[in-house]
Amino acid sequence: MKDTIYKRKSTRSYETDCLDATTIKQIEDFLKSAKPLFSGIKSEYKILAPDQIRCLLPWRAPHNLAILMEDKPGACENAGFIGQQLDLFLQSRGIAACWLGMGRLSAKELAIQKSSGLELMCIISFGMPKGEGLRNSIDEFKRKPLLEISDIEDIRLEPARLAPSSTNSQPWYFAHERDLIHAFCVERTGIKKLTYGKMNRIDMGIALAHMYVTYPETFAFEVRQNAPKKDGFYYTGTFSV
Repeated sequence: MKDTIYKRKSTRSYETDCLDATTIKQIEDFLKSAKPLFSGIKSEYKILAPDQIRCLLPWRAPHNLAILMEDKPGACENAGFIGQQLDLFLQSRGIAACWLGMGRLSAKELAIQKSSGLELMCIISFGMPKGEGLRNSIDEFKRKPLLEISDIEDIRLEPARLAPSSTNSQPWYFAHERDLIHAFCVERTGIKKLTYGKMNRIDMGIALAHMYVTYPETFAFEVRQNAPKKDGFYYTGTFSV
């Protein structure tokens, strides 16, 4: 999974065949063991067929993972953190995946969701790719340089730099304080806040997942009571690696 960070990509062209039952069971087992960013948030994961979701995009994958969580602070970041662990798990095994930012539940699934009391956080499409499912080189990534997303050129943040985000918006910024790194998300206003607000919080969880997967033994995350500040951004949390 760590190596996959440097070659993963979002796939939008899939074979129509479904994955076998053994593979689906491995995915379900992985989700049960995935590390949350915030504990104490009730969650549910549902693997859905194409007719169980709604999406304006012209392509479809044979499987779609819906991540549902309690409407609590940190739920979006939690969804991104867990979902990106799954993305790397899938792609490390040759299964293509893509975050479906415009995905919604079908009317029937929406009714089930409402009865559960959980909120849909996001959907990840996955299946076997048509053609190449991974990048051939890190040069194929279109990302900001480290000094645009961090106060110092800290090579340890390279995994976060390569993380996927909604419309490749890359909303993160990292500020160092001795051995700690503060994570900030760009503050949206007006129509952009309505469009990107929730998705960028999910994006922050995705970037932090890359840090956890790279440094599983030392990664630690907390939200400070006296949060540091940065103009144009809001504070997500503080981590060490």
